[in-house]
Amino acid sequence: MNVIGYIISYESGLEIKSFCKKNGLNLLEIMAEPEESRPDYRPKLVQLMNEAPRKKFTGVVVSSFSELAQEEDIRKWIIDELKKYSIEVYSATETVLTKPENEVTAKSKSIKLKARDLPSLPEVVTKITELVQNPKSSAAELSIVISQDSGLTSRVLRLVNSAYYGFPKQISSIQHAIMILGFTTIKGLVLSSSIFKMFTPKDSLTANLDYKKFWKHSLLTAVASKKIYQKLFFQDDENIFSAAILHDIGKLILDQYDHNNYTNVIKETRNQLHSDRILAAEQKHCEMTHPSIGSMVAEGWNLPEVLIDIIKHHHSPLESEKNEKIATVVYLGNIISQLVLDLGIFSMEVFDKTILSHLGVDEKELLPIFDEIKEESTQLEDLESFFK
Repeated sequence: MNVIGYIISYESGLEIKSFCKKNGLNLLEIMAEPEESRPDYRPKLVQLMNEAPRKKFTGVVVSSFSELAQEEDIRKWIIDELKKYSIEVYSATETVLTKPENEVTAKSKSIKLKARDLPSLPEVVTKITELVQNPKSSAAELSIVISQDSGLTSRVLRLVNSAYYGFPKQISSIQHAIMILGFTTIKGLVLSSSIFKMFTPKDSLTANLDYKKFWKHSLLTAVASKKIYQKLFFQDDENIFSAAILHDIGKLILDQYDHNNYTNVIKETRNQLHSDRILAAEQKHCEMTHPSIGSMVAEGWNLPEVLIDIIKHHHSPLESEKNEKIATVVYLGNIISQLVLDLGIFSMEVFDKTILSHLGVDEKELLPIFDEIKEESTQLEDLESFFK
């Protein structure tokens, strides 16, 4: 269902977005009254009602019904007028939408069918994840586990000896590599490389998702998120790199386990930077979004709770109850990576102003990070082989 949001206060915008996402509504735009508008004359509301006969939308979402008008009889008149054109009005704080039982059942079955054949994570990855999360673990213990997998050993050494890190001497020891890269980077790279290898393109599939670009975007998002976290909070977080590099795994799952429908998503959203439109297209064609299927599968793999939460909320970080700080940083890193790879120039237009305001950042903080990541992106070419 295509809906229009209507607000008289910018604080209401987040509630409307959350309501639409929760209920699978396609939010076309949010019409906001100018600050100088009077209670007895709302130009945006008049515009909205004038556009109703054209039937470009079938619903209007407000934060509360009182935003339409303070007087009950005027509110009722507005709602009745919109109903003449089969347009329903919903309140993000007062309306509870329920889907027919058969639709809920069908979607549930669809999700389970699409994900039931996913392989389990390799045992070595599970062991590495457990080791890294144990504060008593040592580099020696981690190096023993990695060394049991020759392919993983080769990829880690290739990574640490890449031009990106630029060490003058060849690193030949896994333990030395771990000391250089750090536990958290190793965890993120090993986890992501193992998962990405599980989803290498099948020969029978016509390529839709650009896997090379996907890997590079994932790496850039992780690098950007780590930098942003350090600059904003003057510290590191052990989960930021892993969470950021895995944020889009749902796209891999949709591409391979719902390939035909995801083909339509790719066609409809090619070169699209606005996440709301991408998520709406996924919901329309695949009956689920990449954050929802990605987090569900991550939970099935018993990944750490924080990673599951960030995968689920990287487009809606303020909805994360326990990891809002990391989620907002990954949100920013994701967009900066997209701007570097897809646009090549910085633009504030694609950032959600509510999220920026909540985090207290603006162009002054984000532009220098964009410039750094753009420069580093040229050095990441040889790192892509780590995922192949």
